[in-house]
Amino acid sequence: MERLAIMGGTFDPIHMGHLRMARAVQRQMDFDKVVFLPSYIPPHKQTRSNCASWQDRLAMVELAIQEYDDFVVSCLEFDRGGISYTYDTIKFMQKLWPGAEIYLIIGEDALIHLYKWYRVPDLLRLVHFVAAKRSGYEGEAGVTQLVRAYGPWVAEKVIHAEVPETAISSTEIRQRLREGKPIRGMVPLAVEKSIYERGLYGAEP
Repeated sequence: MERLAIMGGTFDPIHMGHLRMARAVQRQMDFDKVVFLPSYIPPHKQTRSNCASWQDRLAMVELAIQEYDDFVVSCLEFDRGGISYTYDTIKFMQKLWPGAEIYLIIGEDALIHLYKWYRVPDLLRLVHFVAAKRSGYEGEAGVTQLVRAYGPWVAEKVIHAEVPETAISSTEIRQRLREGKPIRGMVPLAVEKSIYERGLYGAEP
């Protein structure tokens, strides 16, 4: 049975922290593939400004993963359009990869909000969540909230994973570009080049 790890996000832009997290989880859990899934319209970020187009975000992910044989990118949410609810996306992915065992990678900081996600009990019946540990966040608190809301069975659906500590964020990268500061080492070189060539986030070509 093929084991797939789905890593969703706006990737605005994708950075080295995303890649290090995906590689660490892939190695720890022996996934056959990590599928990067850029979101079209995330439910919690519908009013974002100063963001790249979905075409640019997709292109940056494609550039970032080109050296990783077991990383792939899916444009499923762009093809579907509309708000990107994870439950709906997973149902589509099960059709694309019938019989595959699917896991979702999230940061431990997102775990605390998981109980409020759209149709999360149904989602937990379909997949496992891999929570990447982050300094300053208690992943067990998120699991406790899920158990309170939906019952003790959900605790077995969350797996905690050790990942390299990183202080990089997409928000910081966008701010540095607006301020004319360098971002060398924060994103893959191919992504950095594309950002400056396209003038994304106010970057001066």
